[in-house]
Amino acid sequence: MARHQNTIRRVVEVSGRALFSGGMARVRLCPADPSAGIVFVRTDLPDNPVVPVLAEALGNGFRCTVLQRNDVQVRSVEHLLSACMGLRVDNLLVELDGEELPAAGGCARQYAEALLEASIQEQGVEKPTFKIEEPVALSDKDASIVGMPAEEGLILSYVLEFDEAPLPPQVVTLRIEAERYLAEVAPARTFADESVRQEFVQHGTGHGVTDDSALIIFQDGTIRTALSCREARLHFPDELARHKLLDLLGDLALTGVDIEGKIVAVRSGHKLNTAFAARLRSILAEQKAPQEYLDIREIQRVLPHRFPFLMVDRILRIEEENKIVGLKNISINEPYFQGHWPEYPVMPGVLQIEAMAQVAGVLLLQKLEHTGKLALMVGMDAVKLRRPVVPGDQLVLEAEVARVRSRSAQVYARGLVNGEVCCEAEMRFMLVDPEAL
Repeated sequence: MARHQNTIRRVVEVSGRALFSGGMARVRLCPADPSAGIVFVRTDLPDNPVVPVLAEALGNGFRCTVLQRNDVQVRSVEHLLSACMGLRVDNLLVELDGEELPAAGGCARQYAEALLEASIQEQGVEKPTFKIEEPVALSDKDASIVGMPAEEGLILSYVLEFDEAPLPPQVVTLRIEAERYLAEVAPARTFADESVRQEFVQHGTGHGVTDDSALIIFQDGTIRTALSCREARLHFPDELARHKLLDLLGDLALTGVDIEGKIVAVRSGHKLNTAFAARLRSILAEQKAPQEYLDIREIQRVLPHRFPFLMVDRILRIEEENKIVGLKNISINEPYFQGHWPEYPVMPGVLQIEAMAQVAGVLLLQKLEHTGKLALMVGMDAVKLRRPVVPGDQLVLEAEVARVRSRSAQVYARGLVNGEVCCEAEMRFMLVDPEAL
């Protein structure tokens, strides 16, 4: 069942040592606009580059989930994302002063408490939902994940089996609801086998591990604290399986949507979890495309232009997030025809270029990481005006991103009438915050 999107009312911070690097880390959780999604901002780097929470931004990580855009990484995101999924916080700007998030006790409780402290606020815009209607399955050796239809909501089930230690399997099943998540999932701590200690030494990592943030399973079947090796006091008898479910939920945030269905995971880790999220996202993309993407009202939500200088009537489609096709109907009532060769009305070439630039602007500004920015054209090359555009023509406008960075983009654009190219150009844009103008 569809619901409205949520953000938080005010800024809150979570700080502490990072689990892998051991360095101090701080995140600021800030409100975000509807449909902005969850976006990480690296405030320690020049230009404050952003990394979106989507399967397309998945990077390579050692025993954690890593997101990457260009050369910028964010590590250990799964516990914060799990808290967001469990409490249904959809739009969030996460300012991070380094590469890795704080360990925050090795679970999601501190992040969930911070979100509640910030006060969750409904935004009045519907949250996109992916309903699993046919079974979806992925496997990797002896690990597997299967998604199947369910009547309502999201139900997660995790089956944890132990290879080395003489422990019975743990199985936990939970319908994802805020109160149950807070009480039954968020406090479950991270853990590893005794043999993993050597892996951490070999990788030169794990410097932020404490007795409070991680559990170790020894070969004799005992569960102990990570450093002192004292017998651990578990939060739940099946705490280990609950933490695996916590991780799974966080990794599913990479779909960018609510999920309706039942998902059963057996022995899965971050690699398989995120691959499953990517698979669901690809199925969703297949269901949505092709489509009429934006009408004039939706275009006006993206572009600052207004009549008589809004030069795009409709966006027909966006292909693979890097190509766009728009439409401009050329009418004799266009105001520029009154004074531009009124006896021989021809659409001015500079306005053809402006129409191409506006379509390119829609393509750039609909991207998650550019939400709220302005696309300013700062240069053009290889401009060609090949044939006149006159009243009655339909000008089809195409733009394709050649290169994009956090603050700039290069786009190739062209206009066609009846399939014949009438104008084209290579354009360069700066992506700026409105307050900077």
